[in-house]
Amino acid sequence: MSFFQDLAPCSYFERWESSLLAVGWLDSGHAFTKGAVGEEFFAALIRLCVQPWAPAVFAGRHPCPLCRFTGGPGSVTYQGMTVSIGEANVFVPGLARVYVAPTMIAHYIDAHEYAPPMVFQDAVLRCPEMRSMAYLKAIKALGLKRDTTMDVGP
Repeated sequence: MSFFQDLAPCSYFERWESSLLAVGWLDSGHAFTKGAVGEEFFAALIRLCVQPWAPAVFAGRHPCPLCRFTGGPGSVTYQGMTVSIGEANVFVPGLARVYVAPTMIAHYIDAHEYAPPMVFQDAVLRCPEMRSMAYLKAIKALGLKRDTTMDVGP
């Protein structure tokens, strides 16, 4: 998986780089913000990550770069919801841009005390239900549409 500084443009999806801000693209060689996050935020994030909308499809699972030996688990279960991690990305509409985070963010928060930027946490709490008409309209209004080509970065 690629590393991106939080709130930097996310070039992983070249076509939409100008619309996307990265959150949670961590790597063991880079420092990241640690701290407490609210349970309401974490539950809302898990709901969004269960079956995230994606403008492009990827194959394969990325292991956790912070887990020293195992590469981390393949899933996170919370309040009866299970998220496959390291296989997909979650797109969260903000006020002016779309935030994109790997689903591995759930593991980073739970196991490695990662604290995403507050602006992202607020966007997650405001985000309409994944794949709802309100969600799709918010994503489209900020410049993203599902694409059938594999126009992705590294």
